[in-house]
Amino acid sequence: MRLTDDIKQLIIKYIGDNLTSDEKTDLKLWLDESAEHRIFFEDLLDSDDLINDLNQWSELQASDTMDWNERLKAKTLETIRTSAVKPSPIRNIKHLLPYAAALISIILGGLMYFMVRKQVAPVSNRIVLNDVEAQSNQAEIRLSNGKVLQVSSQKGALVSGDNLTYEDGTILQNASLKGDLMATVNTPAGTMLQLQLEDGSEITLNAKTTLKYPLHFAKNKRVVEVDGEAYFKIAKNKKVPFHVLSNGQQIEVTGTEFNVNTYSKSQSSTTLIEGSINLSAQGQSLQLKPNQQALLASGQLSKKVVDPANYIAWLDNKFYFNETDLHTALQLIGQWYDLQIIYTQPIKETLLYGEIKRTKSLAAVLKILERSHIKFELIQENGVRKLFVSN
Repeated sequence: MRLTDDIKQLIIKYIGDNLTSDEKTDLKLWLDESAEHRIFFEDLLDSDDLINDLNQWSELQASDTMDWNERLKAKTLETIRTSAVKPSPIRNIKHLLPYAAALISIILGGLMYFMVRKQVAPVSNRIVLNDVEAQSNQAEIRLSNGKVLQVSSQKGALVSGDNLTYEDGTILQNASLKGDLMATVNTPAGTMLQLQLEDGSEITLNAKTTLKYPLHFAKNKRVVEVDGEAYFKIAKNKKVPFHVLSNGQQIEVTGTEFNVNTYSKSQSSTTLIEGSINLSAQGQSLQLKPNQQALLASGQLSKKVVDPANYIAWLDNKFYFNETDLHTALQLIGQWYDLQIIYTQPIKETLLYGEIKRTKSLAAVLKILERSHIKFELIQENGVRKLFVSN
């Protein structure tokens, strides 16, 4: 990245709070050009020492009573003497001596010291990314006896019983698993996993989901816990109802199909496809019929009529947008590709329509969304992928 003299002056004037309206617009245009510009600018503002010294320089430069270079040197020496009497937790004399000369280089050289310092001792590891491939990582299952197993999502459903096997007959764990062992399954980003429980019930886990269940159900109860998103197809047994615990709510069924989504801790949704379910939370209860959805938000339980296709398209490994607002769509994309979504400015209301296969790379997905006049930039910082969004 190369800073022009004009941009250097805009940054210095921004720090001194002396920008005109037109200059504010010019600086914003430069910041919006790339994530690299914004990262540099944010890091610069985070450097308290540098900001304080640039403010001092601005004040000195505004005075014509003596050469500002001489006043800067005098001010720096005064700071050194003061620090010798009252040590500062931020800087000490050893730090100030070389910094006084470096500061003049920053001013006259156009902030080059700061750029060099970033290269020598970067604050964080930031990389501008061009793409993220859709992944199919292995899920993990932890047993209450301490064993941890890696589970492939490519071999069909994981079947629980006296042994853990795949649907194709491949044995995952051939040791006897009798007793009251509990299993906790975690799916990473970009991964779906199907499970078949001991009673014949089938559960499909979406990405970044945790399911806790017993390998063997008790004679009088069937209870599992889910955090994330899962689709349930429960084996019928009127004598022993099936209970799903999720984000402060309890779902009771005897045999039915439904989808539970607790990705957002502020709102949970349960969408019924077939049969009926009873749902309770915080002293409230309701019953769902097919094509109805229960919402738990701010401690209130409610229901509404919906088109289930909007909520279970992920089972076909695709994003399905039908008058879907941009924030909701990007939340889904962020969960699948493991992204932190950052809005660089207020986003105009944008509704999306269509289907996109989740097997596509992130770049291919974003290229489709860009048709709606949305701009994206992707970086990786300290191992975290961040997607900057603007329009």
